[in-house]
Amino acid sequence: MISDRVARLRQHSLDARPRISTERAELMTEVYRQNTCLMSAPLRRALSFQYLMEHKTICINPDELIVGEKGPAPKATPTYPELCCHSLQDLDLLDSREKIPFTASPQARSVYHDTIIPFCRVARCAICSFRK
Repeated sequence: MISDRVARLRQHSLDARPRISTERAELMTEVYRQNTCLMSAPLRRALSFQYLMEHKTICINPDELIVGEKGPAPKATPTYPELCCHSLQDLDLLDSREKIPFTASPQARSVYHDTIIPFCRVARCAICSFRK
């Protein structure tokens, strides 16, 4: 028999739908725009991590004893444009997968179309992979 609290947490987890979160991609794009390519790669990575930790949404849900999510909400999956800049076609593919689809909301698609992808295309810094 599970407690009411655990039952609520379980139901909350079952009700959450996997989705793409653009929060991390937006934060990393912001910090990479601020810092020039004249910095060393380790310094740029350290400042990026600091910026991410200072601005990332921390998810703490009611009834939890152990808190935190990789994204701003349960099953909200962050993306890593400094490693791989997803195209709109990638977002379509993630959304249409049979086993575990990740919904790409119209807002997420818009952020990628208007902000993330254009920055990836124009960034020419040799020490980062923010380019396409």
